[in-house]
Amino acid sequence: MSDTPGAGAVLDDRPELRDATEAVLAVDDEQDGWTFDDIPIDSGQFGELVSAGIVEKDGEQYRVADPDAVRAALNGEPEAGSDSGHGLALGDALRFDFDARATGLLVAALSVVLVARTYIIGSVYRDGDIVLSSNDPYYYRYHVEQVAANAGSAADFGALSVLPDAVTKGEPLMIATLWLVSSLFGGSKEVIGHVLAWYPVVSALVTSVLLYLLAVRVSSDRRVGLAAVLFLAFMPGHAFRTSLGFADHHAFDYPWLGLSALALVIALTTATNRTSLRRPQPWIAAVGIGVGTAGQVLAWEAGPLLVLPVSLVVLGQTLLDVSNDRSALVSNAPVLAGVSFGATLAWSVHTVTGWQTALVTSAPALLTLGTVVVIATAEVARRFGGTVGQLAVVDLGLGVVGLLVFRFGFTEQWDTFNSRLDLLFRSDAIAETYGLFSTDAFGFLFLLGLTLFLALPAMVWGLDLARSDQSGWLVASSYVWVLFGLAMIQVRFVGELATFLALFAGLAFIWVASWVELARPVLATGDRDLRDVLVPDTRAVASLFVLFLLFGSLGIVQVPVKTSQVLVEDGTYDAATAIEADAAERGLEYPENYVLSRWGQNRVYNYFVSGESRSFSYARQRYGPFVAATDPDAAHGRISNRVGYVVTTATDIEEPATMYARLHQHFGSRNGNVDGLARYRPLFASEDGSHKAFAVVPGGEIRGTAAPNSTVSVVTTITVSDREVDYERQTTANRNGDFTVTVANPGTYAVTTDSGNKTSVEVTEEMVYSGGNITVE
Repeated sequence: MSDTPGAGAVLDDRPELRDATEAVLAVDDEQDGWTFDDIPIDSGQFGELVSAGIVEKDGEQYRVADPDAVRAALNGEPEAGSDSGHGLALGDALRFDFDARATGLLVAALSVVLVARTYIIGSVYRDGDIVLSSNDPYYYRYHVEQVAANAGSAADFGALSVLPDAVTKGEPLMIATLWLVSSLFGGSKEVIGHVLAWYPVVSALVTSVLLYLLAVRVSSDRRVGLAAVLFLAFMPGHAFRTSLGFADHHAFDYPWLGLSALALVIALTTATNRTSLRRPQPWIAAVGIGVGTAGQVLAWEAGPLLVLPVSLVVLGQTLLDVSNDRSALVSNAPVLAGVSFGATLAWSVHTVTGWQTALVTSAPALLTLGTVVVIATAEVARRFGGTVGQLAVVDLGLGVVGLLVFRFGFTEQWDTFNSRLDLLFRSDAIAETYGLFSTDAFGFLFLLGLTLFLALPAMVWGLDLARSDQSGWLVASSYVWVLFGLAMIQVRFVGELATFLALFAGLAFIWVASWVELARPVLATGDRDLRDVLVPDTRAVASLFVLFLLFGSLGIVQVPVKTSQVLVEDGTYDAATAIEADAAERGLEYPENYVLSRWGQNRVYNYFVSGESRSFSYARQRYGPFVAATDPDAAHGRISNRVGYVVTTATDIEEPATMYARLHQHFGSRNGNVDGLARYRPLFASEDGSHKAFAVVPGGEIRGTAAPNSTVSVVTTITVSDREVDYERQTTANRNGDFTVTVANPGTYAVTTDSGNKTSVEVTEEMVYSGGNITVE
């Protein structure tokens, strides 16, 4: 330990050294080592600074021993407590010192997140099956299983070659990661089901930890971190996307966002001068930036949109640097190193594996180029006395020039970019394409609860904090506003927004709590002193709970509502298992057992029946026209030789002659003047009648004779899911008195003619399935 007093003590005792200290510190910030001739102070003052330990010899040169401590002393802030200035613990950099009480409270908050994501476990684990939520997770399940089936051993990366372009140019890193984790546990279909079911929950927990670290690092207040995690727990748009079983690709994006933002904050707040660049923290953060940005673009084809905040951070930081007469190169060196590493990593993976398009994987490289240009421009502006306003205008002009070069110099890439942009701004029947404030979805309420209204004032406050040269708030504000803008275009980005919205909601909540005298004032300064969590008395705890309910109650209510909307309904699961049992009994394999249904459920049915859940495009094209058709022969012609089963679900089609009405409302039986159907055998009906399943069969023929041109009716009673219904078909004998009628169900049929003649005939299951016939005696 040094015997010399701290900088604060020296300046308190010798205030006349303040000007000399400021002058030396300014030179030290500019030069990595200097001599006495480089500083504008006399030898007496210099000697006192050396003897006080503020300046130390470094070889043939000198340097400020601990610039951060000196700067804090000059600003009247508490010293960091470092004796030598040669290092800063990583825990300090993260604002996470593993205090037992703080860690315990964090674990409690994470437990709330866990419960909010897993309480629906009974809907995912059913009767020995792992029933993933919604439709798209079965797409990823299919491809992970395909890779596993192609793998010769665990971590056989050559197995990834089985992935089609739709995956390698879509979400390759996610599929590869899920397969790799599954392979480490055996790689069976059951293991894959478990991994996909739990991965969103793991994502939620990892993101929550990163959010806590980010919030504490930015605000210097553990209470903000804890409040942020709790608000994230009850953010409906994040909760359902990270719920147990919802193995969609979005949950895979969230940790990369949190990692990138946290790494940016650490990089910018630890790279304060040239001396600080000798420490490991900025460069560890640079690695985090690189891994985060590369992972982001390799995880999802729209990943470049999620690295946009990084460019805004760099732009804002350089403006702050010029405003404060600071070297932009020094401040942003770790960020530049990080994005460069990310560009190298992303492009290397693309080159070796073919993952993502060249346009997508070049996004980090373009970010690196832009970072270089912005930093260089700021350095030039500073050296030549340019103002912040002038620099902003130049940056804007360079941005326009860059866009024009891209537009006219890279036309093919521009066309691809333009088509991607069209997808971003499209709006169709898919719910996630609605805007956040669309009156069709009211996403700002149902996906965010009241959190948005709580966070918005803090988001504005964050901009003001960023303008006051607080880099942490610059990062947080850049992310929250960019993602807020994307969410306003399409609510698919609400989950990405949620992490940063929760941070500002946590800040606002602590501010409100302090305003009503339930908590100490919030710091939000990002200084070295952490505001710790004090356990309040019982009355204060109750008051804080009520206050949290005031802002979080709508979210608490909406979490189960939104989560239940993506769960596979009992009717869907039961229909799928009924079809699977019938297909197994008949020995049908894909594509003979293909299930036609509404596209939003199609992958679920086909996964459980055949395991083939790769695409729903056929169902999307054919199901609607099929159920709306009024000509049974034409409708059957659309699906013959392609469909083994049909599932109908309740809809608002009312025309009695449609296939929907004939199947869903009457099980294929004659109804009034509407003919019955010959080729659809009912297999299943849910208790509430919302889901019904039919096997597409050739049908068995009943032949016979009757009076010429007379009407012949055949009727039997069938049992569908313990419910008895009549099945009737009707035909007309020809002029010779011969008649033939095809029926879709086995059973004993009562055959009745106009003249009142009545007889019975037995139609077997084999006749129905093979197209056999029987003649009425």
